[in-house]
Amino acid sequence: GVDGAGRGAPHVSRPVFLVLIMLVATSLAACAVEPKARSLPAGFGEPYFMLISDEAQGPLLIGSTYGLQKSLDCGRTWTVPDNGEAPAIAGASFASAIMVSRGPTGQVYDFSLKGAAQPTMVWPFPGAVTQLAGNSRRNRLWAITTAGGLRLHYSNDGGRYWWPMAAVGICPRPRGLAVSAPNGPKVERLWVACGRDGLFASDDLGVNFFRIAGISNALTIAAARSTPGQIAVTTPQVVVTKNAGATWFLSGLTATAVAIDPRDPDLVFAAGNNGQLYASLDGGKSF
Repeated sequence: GVDGAGRGAPHVSRPVFLVLIMLVATSLAACAVEPKARSLPAGFGEPYFMLISDEAQGPLLIGSTYGLQKSLDCGRTWTVPDNGEAPAIAGASFASAIMVSRGPTGQVYDFSLKGAAQPTMVWPFPGAVTQLAGNSRRNRLWAITTAGGLRLHYSNDGGRYWWPMAAVGICPRPRGLAVSAPNGPKVERLWVACGRDGLFASDDLGVNFFRIAGISNALTIAAARSTPGQIAVTTPQVVVTKNAGATWFLSGLTATAVAIDPRDPDLVFAAGNNGQLYASLDGGKSF
């Protein structure tokens, strides 16, 4: 699949903030290197999506035809959140929440994934949402539907209102959607995994798309929230770039889904083809 590859928060004092960061980093690093095997939930061997919440504990969320499951201990144990039995087709973080597509409806959870989710809502446009992406530092969301042809929808208010986007040049059958961190004053980049059509991107919120060289088979994708240009793609081998596709690294792991921690881009999780959950501490270069 690789061509030529080689939330707003209250004020916290600096000492307390540094201690919190160290505790989170230590916990995440410990879960990543802990030698016990970690299995995906039964029936989740080929998930529709996998993401890591921005909440302090960094819950890992996985969605499939069998619903939603979350893990607070990096995949050692899994639990079902509210309404987790319903199919979960796509998911994305935005502002201080997580949007989940049930297909023709959507549902919002808070970052902790605790307690009751908001009531399901019918999308204000035709069709089922098959892909979602969001910017958790802003209120931006993108959704793809395919009823009556591919349509890209964009919201800058957390899904209250959606704008149709031209999506000129996008591939006809997107398989994955992700948003990476803005590079300085520029808007964030929208990435689209397009299967055998390769990897595409947009730098104008989804008006125009262009192909990224180097990837001939992009199955799923994840982008780093904190590092511009860092993404991980399953081809199905997990490949990563930290410079927006100028160079790629092969991980050697074949996977069906991948997620990058929003706080620590060196921590990457992958759902292996063998039903196991893998972790990387070097940004996805090795697992």
